[in-house]
Amino acid sequence: MKSSNKKSAKKRIKNPVMWFFILAVACIIVQLFAVEYQFNKIVDFDWLKNVSACELCHLLVNNIADATILMLPFVALSARWRKWSWIVIWIFTLWCLAQLLYMPTYRDLMPMSSFLLVDNMGGTVARSTIGAFKLADLEVLLPPILLYIVYRIWFKRAIEDTQHSVWKRLALSLLCILVFAGIRLGMTAIHYHEDASCPSYKQQFINDYYVLWTRQGDYLNQNGAVPYIIYGTTTSIFDRKTLTDDQKQEVTRFINEQPQYTDDYYASARGKNVILLVVESLNSWAINLQINGQEVTPTLNALCNDTVNNLVTLKMKSQVKNGRSSDGIFMYNTGLLPLTTQAVANTYGTVPYPTLANSLGEGYDTFYACCDEPALWNVKNTSQTYGYSNFYGKAEIHNMVKNNGYLVDKALLEEVSNLVPKRKKPFFALVATAGMHHPYNQPMEPTTWIQSSGCYTKEVRCYLECANAFDTALAQFIENLKSQGLYDNTMIVIVSDHNEMIDDSPKGRPSIDLEGDNCVFLAINSGQSGLIDGPIGQIDIYPTLMDLLGLNFNQWKGLGLSILRNDICSVATSPNSAAGDSPLLNRQKQAWRISDMIITSRWYEPNE
Repeated sequence: MKSSNKKSAKKRIKNPVMWFFILAVACIIVQLFAVEYQFNKIVDFDWLKNVSACELCHLLVNNIADATILMLPFVALSARWRKWSWIVIWIFTLWCLAQLLYMPTYRDLMPMSSFLLVDNMGGTVARSTIGAFKLADLEVLLPPILLYIVYRIWFKRAIEDTQHSVWKRLALSLLCILVFAGIRLGMTAIHYHEDASCPSYKQQFINDYYVLWTRQGDYLNQNGAVPYIIYGTTTSIFDRKTLTDDQKQEVTRFINEQPQYTDDYYASARGKNVILLVVESLNSWAINLQINGQEVTPTLNALCNDTVNNLVTLKMKSQVKNGRSSDGIFMYNTGLLPLTTQAVANTYGTVPYPTLANSLGEGYDTFYACCDEPALWNVKNTSQTYGYSNFYGKAEIHNMVKNNGYLVDKALLEEVSNLVPKRKKPFFALVATAGMHHPYNQPMEPTTWIQSSGCYTKEVRCYLECANAFDTALAQFIENLKSQGLYDNTMIVIVSDHNEMIDDSPKGRPSIDLEGDNCVFLAINSGQSGLIDGPIGQIDIYPTLMDLLGLNFNQWKGLGLSILRNDICSVATSPNSAAGDSPLLNRQKQAWRISDMIITSRWYEPNE
């Protein structure tokens, strides 16, 4: 009977290995198109309307190369072991699903280093991930599921019974490798002929595969998934770069050419207590927004509109990358730009940097308070790296355990209100909120006036409810400081960690900020005032705070520029993108390369 079954299987399917290989390649191509479509749609909502046939062919050829090399184990293994190629298919499926869940929040691919952050999958991040799941994400799950059903019904026995000699398997494996290599080298040749400024084919190959100065999703578009995975894995493993003499000179020259000044002309906050309040996803478009005549953020509105007493800009551009909130905190504390390939807090979280807290010296009592578990984005270790003497996270701030969600900011600020009177004076506190974190899919209970208004979309209303809850908590926090006699001698700096809900029409949000990507910088009781029109970058906050606190005796003032001394009017939001235009722009773009070299070479680590 067994022999009869084998014969019937062979009779049913001729060349089963070849046909299953083709079906598996088609399955992977569909999954890759799903990931690429979602990324490009997020970056450019009308991408599918504007994409050319040439670009689609480019993606298709890349996907064929990727699928061919991913199915290499299937053709290389003997009949007995071919079933293990399913491990590759399912791992790749999980990779694709992770990208679809990651991209709506981070607007890029998930770095390979982030797959190691198992401790991140809890609390806020877990809720954000679950909330990001959509039925459309099944488009990467259904193809392999259907493929597996087909495999079990029609192919399994036939494939297991089809023997190929070692030489045939080697020949097929070599063919897969040649297809992959041929496509990759061919694409490099096309890029070389399109780029008249590239001096050689070798340099073009280096530019394509060794350098990532754009979003990681752009790397996927240009080079395919397998090169991206190889690139991301190797950069995560080999996390220390050795700079050439020319690169060392380039970094030294750039630092030395930064504005050098030691005066205390703007040091109006010297000796004051400092509270650096980094607010999750605080968009400028929420400021001064009214629904049916009622203000969503009345406390922030009053503070931002009081430019006689406060220093304000509502045109700060986000420069965070894959570390998102941790990147924002990194910039505010170190004056360095984040990495474009991975989260600094993960791989380089314990590397020494010159920081704001360290510049203040032993005269300040410093602490870091947040809503997170210590392992989330390596937050406890980075707090020590940034020079904070004490760390208060979720375990230390007990009320937050029972007050998750939109009430978490109220609990956090209440605990900070209890902490600050007990600190030695002066104190420097970094406070990072989380109540406005994505996703915005759960209305508050009981129903608020914002949700009842029916304005905009449900997602926008949920976000505005979170903004309103934070604003209420902020008002109480300020009142607590006043009742404790701390307010007048405390500079409170309120900054966004990054923007959120940038899109207008697809999200249905109000169009009061046409660009939609502006963040908030607000300095209260700093002794300086005015409205900075901008645009400025997050990187400019570090030298501004150094100015206000009278710390200009330090040579390191960051890679940005103090907004008190410079009419900036431009910002490099990435190495290849910018907002505004000024003579500073080329240098602002160059700062990304300099920052990358400083971080990855561990520039400020003591020589052994």
